Amino acid sequence: MSRNLSNCLRTPNSTHVRSPLLRPQEQGLILAVPRLMSQLFESQIFIQIGERHFQISRDIFSGPGDSPNFFSLGFAIFFANPRELFPGLDRRNLLRPPAIVPPRVTHRSGDVFAELLHLLRGYPLQIRNEEHRAELLRDCRYFHLRGLEQKLIPHHISFNPIRQQSEILIRLDDVRPSGIGHARDDSSKYPSSTTRDRVTYARPFVDETPHDLILEIGDESTVLDARAMRAGFLNLAKARMSSLAQVVAKSVGLEGPLYRTGESANFSPGGDSFSIRFERETALVLNGQSVDYLDLPGGTAESSDRPPAKRKRAEDDPESGSMVVKKGQWRLVVESGPAASAELVLIAVKLDIYTEERARNRSRGFLGS
Repeated sequence: MSRNLSNCLRTPNSTHVRSPLLRPQEQGLILAVPRLMSQLFESQIFIQIGERHFQISRDIFSGPGDSPNFFSLGFAIFFANPRELFPGLDRRNLLRPPAIVPPRVTHRSGDVFAELLHLLRGYPLQIRNEEHRAELLRDCRYFHLRGLEQKLIPHHISFNPIRQQSEILIRLDDVRPSGIGHARDDSSKYPSSTTRDRVTYARPFVDETPHDLILEIGDESTVLDARAMRAGFLNLAKARMSSLAQVVAKSVGLEGPLYRTGESANFSPGGDSFSIRFERETALVLNGQSVDYLDLPGGTAESSDRPPAKRKRAEDDPESGSMVVKKGQWRLVVESGPAASAELVLIAVKLDIYTEERARNRSRGFLGS
């Protein structure tokens, strides 16, 4: 008590006091020293993460999307306003401040949090592997550091010199609705009667300008019907693609779904399917072998310029048109014509496909190896 009172007396005399913990704030409440309270509210945040103690500068969370966060929404609310310390506390009959201790987060790693602070200070961090990245992202979400999270999610931004467009490759799981946009595509390679809008994406809080979106979908959650040129999705990917299509439709200013619903299709449980397209630039791996898009089983004239006589007849194999995509990258466009409703079209960029279970079994690994 005497040491804290001494600190309180030194502050009005313009003597700098480094606040070690929370007791001076408590004494400031009792003594109502304005200059001391102002200094203390601008001081560092003290917290224990795991077994490590941290002193955090308040302005370290000033980046876009990083505030409000765990510290401002949680414990720091008690010190959010110098005029009302401990909101709801009746000070009239208060003999002493309530007992408080620095906040502790025992179920999080102090080492991981130290790496997050390293990134927030603007230093680069080498991400060792995907498990390491997952740890960083998990704690980013726990502490509500949304701006830092967007910087850490797997992505790749590059400029395509052929298309003269900036592109961002990102996973379906990491797409946020607020980043979706569109840009009119006036390319001369498509009929003038067809209106095309490229789907663009800008990471929230991070990207100032949008990029053409290239969507990566993995986990064997995409099933193709090469005859009908449709794609269906399984498990969580199905719900995410439906939600994405709704966001795209809202961005473009269209009503109704941009995909077919209620169809009876063996490749799409639930009946929802999206239009797909292959181009000469599409990179394809079929059952472990690189192939041309013209050689896909069950292909139709919609995806090929080759005469029908040179292609395998789909009727010879009733199952030849069904394919599973292990991993795929897709370019998204919204197309609409005078006689057709608008539809979201997935243009294949790079696909790893198998048509037989043997190819899937060949890629299996043994546990522990």
